[in-house]
Amino acid sequence: MALSFLAAKPKLLPPQRADDGAWVYFDGSFKIYFISDDENGYTSRHVLAQGSPHTGAGRKSTSTPPYHWHIYQTEIFEVKRGIMCYIFEGEEKKAHTGETITIPPGKKHTFWSDPESGEDLDVYITVRGGTGPGFDERFLHNLFGYLNSAYEQGMQPSPFQMLAFMDSSEVALADIPFGLGPWANLILGRWIGKYLLGYEVDYKVYADSK
Repeated sequence: MALSFLAAKPKLLPPQRADDGAWVYFDGSFKIYFISDDENGYTSRHVLAQGSPHTGAGRKSTSTPPYHWHIYQTEIFEVKRGIMCYIFEGEEKKAHTGETITIPPGKKHTFWSDPESGEDLDVYITVRGGTGPGFDERFLHNLFGYLNSAYEQGMQPSPFQMLAFMDSSEVALADIPFGLGPWANLILGRWIGKYLLGYEVDYKVYADSK
């Protein structure tokens, strides 16, 4: 029997959908759109609003991914509007409107909207390659649906749940030394988070049923 009593879990709230098809999070400050999923990879559009603590507070924003690396997938950022701050292998940089940044597998990175730009960040993110789905529509809907639910209820995200998500998407934390991020995913995310504590990575409430 899953030892779910060892970890407090937020009630998973139904996703908010905008009329234009966006999945909406954090009081409307963060929107994700499906663009394509084919032989060229999975592409999604991310719009991060200025002036929100969730998307406009620099690297401290709620929506900022942890410093991480993709085990198998290449990630491509196309900045359509605004300025994207990012860290690549320890060096902080900026990408402006019209620029494209490619992150190969195994390279440590994160990104956020430049809070000094004065405009929203609109960026297309494409991931390709890998042995499984990796960073895809299912992963995004479950990850941000869970984070939004925790935020709405004033709860901190469970590290076991977060590592379970990362394990399912073939992503590893960069701050874990000696390249042991995948082992943290396996032990803390999959074995403890999923098998003992009963966390999932594909919740029915976040299925893409229109």
